Amino acid sequence: MQYRPHRYPTQFPIQLLTPQGRQQCRVMDVNSRGARIVNAAPIRRGDKVRFRILNDEVAAVVCWVKGNNAGLTFRPPITPFQVDTLRYRRDAPQGRHRGGIGFSSAEM
Repeated sequence: MQYRPHRYPTQFPIQLLTPQGRQQCRVMDVNSRGARIVNAAPIRRGDKVRFRILNDEVAAVVCWVKGNNAGLTFRPPITPFQVDTLRYRRDAPQGRHRGGIGFSSAEM
């Protein structure tokens, strides 16, 4: 049995470039070696795909496809910074952040 490193859950929107063209997908979980995406039809196992994380292009190979889900293996593995970027949604609402105390300025 081969060990697979922990995958971080997310819902990060991407534009995937496939042999069939561009399509809007969503990364559902990720680690430095791979990811699971949804809305990835019609791609096939073995397809080489690409997408951008900020200004960096990421290359991957499709490992499996089941319905509109697909598993990707990054070639080469992505950096910890890229993993952290994919863990947070670009379209998340702005405003209060977890751990904030809610004051607009520090009180003494």
